[in-house]
Amino acid sequence: MEQKLDSELSLSLSLPEGERLKNPVLRSGYEPSTLLWTLILLYQGSLSEIEANFTISIVPLLGNYAIIKIPAAQIPDLLQYPQVLYLELPRPLYEEEITGISDSCLSGRPFFFSPGVLTENPPYESLTGRGTVVAILDSGVDYRHPDFRSESGASRIITYWDQTLAYDGNNRYGLGRIFSNDDLNNLLSTTDGTNGSAILPRPSADSTGHGTHIAGICAGNGRSSGGRNRGVAPEASLLVVKLKNDADSVFTDYANLMMAVDYAVRFTSERLLPLCINISYGSNDGPHDGSSLIERYLESCIFYGKNVVITATGNEGISRRHSSLRVISGEEKSVAFSVAPGETSLYVQLWKYYGDQFRYRLSLPSQNTEIVIPGLPGIYRFELDDNLIRLIISEPTPYQPLQEMFLVILPSSQATIRPGIWQLYIVSESSTNGYVNLWLPSREATSSSTGFLDASAEMTMTVPSTARNVISVSGYDSATDTFASFSGRGFTSILDAKPDLTAPAVNILSTAPGGGYSVRNGTSMAAPFVTGAAALLMQFGIVMGNDPFLYGEKVKALLQKGARPLPEFSQYPNPSVGWGALCVRDSLPR
Repeated sequence: MEQKLDSELSLSLSLPEGERLKNPVLRSGYEPSTLLWTLILLYQGSLSEIEANFTISIVPLLGNYAIIKIPAAQIPDLLQYPQVLYLELPRPLYEEEITGISDSCLSGRPFFFSPGVLTENPPYESLTGRGTVVAILDSGVDYRHPDFRSESGASRIITYWDQTLAYDGNNRYGLGRIFSNDDLNNLLSTTDGTNGSAILPRPSADSTGHGTHIAGICAGNGRSSGGRNRGVAPEASLLVVKLKNDADSVFTDYANLMMAVDYAVRFTSERLLPLCINISYGSNDGPHDGSSLIERYLESCIFYGKNVVITATGNEGISRRHSSLRVISGEEKSVAFSVAPGETSLYVQLWKYYGDQFRYRLSLPSQNTEIVIPGLPGIYRFELDDNLIRLIISEPTPYQPLQEMFLVILPSSQATIRPGIWQLYIVSESSTNGYVNLWLPSREATSSSTGFLDASAEMTMTVPSTARNVISVSGYDSATDTFASFSGRGFTSILDAKPDLTAPAVNILSTAPGGGYSVRNGTSMAAPFVTGAAALLMQFGIVMGNDPFLYGEKVKALLQKGARPLPEFSQYPNPSVGWGALCVRDSLPR
């Protein structure tokens, strides 16, 4: 196997197009109409030699990362260059769907500060996020909503990159169209969206309402409700990126998200503006340990400008998508998972210590047939009972010491895979560590009836909330002060713990496309509470001059310090709520 390719990419390239297109992970980054692959590149040195010798598209990002578009036939030649360290599929990301304001220790009126001293009395400047930028990297935002406009009616969105529009030739990413604040104000000044007889270009609609809802929690000013339904940082400026998505789905992918982060960091760094990035998307694909390229990229962004990245932990807590077990030497254990009727494909991802020697057997629901899978690295193909089994067992890489088995189940002549109870047997020939973690796709990608029979709620945080330097936010019900059972859970260790804290995620009222409000649930709604809180801290520290270093990990430390306990937990940090529930009042420097 080529060790410069991640395992899913290696497997995908080995399959015929008809099989590849049946699975969302294996087809991620592939464009059948052009036969081009969009891939994430980690490189060293300069890309000039590659650009000179290949007629491919390369978009360098911050750090030694780039997004490339390349025909499959040219990938082997590209891998020969020493500049190329690693190529990875841009895996799919799923949405992780302002009553929580008071529960996050945000009073009904703004806080007021004199330098270094907390008080609630004027005439000191109030903390509203003024002077900071909140980046909404999501499904778009209704730019006409009154809550994203100032009292004069002007847009509070300083730039809006719509990746879903046709490329207009005016940005370095070769994707979509970027609207300036002037562009948006021109659109707002017209009733029919025209300038004389010409129709003005405009951002496409936020069809799901996900991004509009999140933006309102972060920074809505409440104009549509007479000031009642304000977000956490109602005077922060907004930077919006509508992420490109598949036409038949609600997800985007790693490549589009990485370019969006790159754009937000470059835009604000050039203008010396403090930046808070909200990411309410996630994926189950990966070892959930911070080692994927998207996680490493987000960790590196803290070193560019003054920014902080906030991510939702996802809604996989009780979705039965994670299982863990330990298999000691000479032992055989099985992992059972149910496949609901109508599934068109499914993957099982297994991660283990490389030194443990395992063999595997996969039993189909008929119980009459099974396949034997050697434990050796390689690509394997099986066909049983009208199901195609395609899998890869990886070697460790310079960026990942664990061994992965990525197993995909596809239909053969039928439209769906066989429903019922599948069994994966793990036979240990020699175990030093013995621990095994397995994941199925996110619940948004499959039927809710699909899942492990013996599931574990631990380690159900989605990627990229598992990145070390980001602020990872789980969800709780602020009406009952209890942890939200759907929320993704993490881990605690001597050196680290995830999530970092929790925020309201149940029955959250916020902005909706069309000018009104709606109620939603999910950790997608929890993360923007923390994003808005980060804007308040950065306003106090950077904008007001109290602490020019209040960004990145320092914001995380203050939010952890100020987090309040919830009644059902006695030990902190813990895998459910981290250091506790968001409490802005107690997080602010005194």
